Formats: sequence, structure tokens, C-alpha cells
Amino acid sequence: MILRKKVIKQVTLATTCVMLLLAPVVQADSMRLKFAHQNNVYDADQLLAETFKTLLEERTNGDLKVSIYPGTLTGSEEEALEFAKAGTVSLAATSAGHIAGYYEDIQFLQLPYLFKSLEHYKVARSSSVVKEILAGASKATGMKALGVYSDCNGFAIASKKPINSLADAKGVKLRAMQNPLFIDIYEAFGFTVTPTDWGELYTSLQTGMVEADDLGVYCNDIFKMSEVVDSYAILNQMWTQKILFMSPKVWDKLTAEQKVIVTDIADEAIELTDAWQYAREAKFIEKVKEDKDQTITYPNTDEFKEASQSVYTKWFAKEPQWKTWYEEIQYLDPNARLPKAFK
Repeated sequence: MILRKKVIKQVTLATTCVMLLLAPVVQADSMRLKFAHQNNVYDADQLLAETFKTLLEERTNGDLKVSIYPGTLTGSEEEALEFAKAGTVSLAATSAGHIAGYYEDIQFLQLPYLFKSLEHYKVARSSSVVKEILAGASKATGMKALGVYSDCNGFAIASKKPINSLADAKGVKLRAMQNPLFIDIYEAFGFTVTPTDWGELYTSLQTGMVEADDLGVYCNDIFKMSEVVDSYAILNQMWTQKILFMSPKVWDKLTAEQKVIVTDIADEAIELTDAWQYAREAKFIEKVKEDKDQTITYPNTDEFKEASQSVYTKWFAKEPQWKTWYEEIQYLDPNARLPKAFK
């Protein structure tokens, strides 16, 4: 039965590739780009895609057009990358956690409490460290990384009972991406990290197979997990990332002027998407506060940061370059630096 399912999946994948390859990408004098992401139309990925589409079509006078495929064109982020490599998908939004299998250094950006504030994150996102990491991701995947933006994982812990402290987290069965760094972080916090497929998370929370997830408040709502969790602990424990990739085969078809336009628009769309996502998260926190059946808690993050030190010790020993990158990123915290005259 397992073999049969595998064969069916391979046939389906091959059929989809053939259909995409036969689909016309050139219409009249214009090129049509296919933008694929794995989430629904309420997610930040969709806003990124819509913004990118609108700006690109305006600034190229329709020479470059964009078709958006939310959660329909590919069955997984891995498939989206493979289609993009083949040029059958032009742009793909992929979580950094999945890219770790190609390029382990991408995980650096998801170290716990790496960025101290939203202002710090905004400055650091344009730093030489992030540019170096994106260049590495491009080389490792064979793709063109256009930029990095925030995912909703890591803003809060959603659970079936309130978490007010590190002690409350001990033994709670948490579903998180099966990424080595994520597992280390949540085990350091005392959670029992429990493997669960994304498609089974709702049922797993409903039945108690898992008791918590690491999505933000807003993402728990749009994916309906808010129906089966009761409380949100606002920890802002990590700033998980997604990467906007472009197919190198499509990139090479662009003129020099179009490449500049695509790069600039990607930056603008990412800036808007991040701002929107943080605004939505804040709005939905206030929404939950008004709900008598749900709870918002604000644990003291000092003890979570202290627990994170074991994670830093382990990963700095494993990846010595990360310590240098960390120091460079911390130097860019605008809230921690003042001109000498103010000291």
C-alpha cells in the first residue's frame, strides 16, 4: 500500500510538471510569472504575492505579468522549490526551516531572541550578515533569493492551558517544525516536542495528542487552530523567516532593467508584508483579550532567554561563524546604542 501511494504521488508530480511545462509563459510581448505559495488567501504570503503582482505589472507597463497560486499549484514547499528550479514556477515563498536541509546556516536567523525588537529586526534585515546568508541560500538551493521576511511562527505559544512561566511549559506536548534548532529551543524551554504533520495539527490539538503550537495569535486564527486552543503566551521567542525565491531560469530571461525592477519591488513588498503581519498580530492579541473564553499571558521572558543560553552554546560550538554573525547583529540594535555624548 505504501509503495502504491508513493507511485501515485510520483505520477501526480510528473503529470503536474508536464502540465506546467506545456503552459504558455509568454503571451504577446509579455512574460507571465507564476507565483506559488502553500498557504491560504488570508496569509501574509498572499499579501506579498498580490503586492508584488500589482507593483510589477504597473512598473513594467504589463510587460511582466503575475499569476498567483495560493496553496494549489504544489503540494509542499519542497515541490515548489523543485518546480522553481525547473522554471515551471517563477517565484516561490519557502520557510527557512525547510531550507535548512539545503543550507544549515539559514537557521542562524531563527536563534531564540536574536532580534531584540521590531526596530532591531528591520535594521538587521538589510545587514551584510543577512545578505551573506541569502547568498549562501541561493548557492545551496540553485535559486535566486530575492529577500527574507517574517513567518508567523515564534510570536507566541498557543496552548490548551495558560502558560505564565518557564515552569508551566515543562512537559507540555508542543507541535513544532521538525527542525533541529527548533527542537533544541523548545526542549530548552521544557516542552516535549511532538512530531505532527501540519495537516493533522487541528485534529491533534482537538484530541490532546499535542497540547500546544508555536504559531502566532493571528496565524492560529486564520488556520482555525483558535477553535481548539484556549490560551496564548506572548513570548516572541524567535523571528522565524520565509525566503522569496525566484527561478534562475526565469531570472535569466529578464532584461537588466527588469532585474532591477524585480529586486526593488521584492524589497518593497517584503517591507509591507512584514509591517502588515506585525499589525495583524497586535490586532488579534487585542481581539483575544476581549474573548472571555480565551486568555493572553505575558510570561517574564528573562527566564526563557536564560534557558536559551544552552542553545547558543551548542550551536556556536557547531557553527563557529554564527558567533561572529551574532555579535554583528547585536551591534545593530538601535535601542542599545547611543552616541558617546549621551553616555
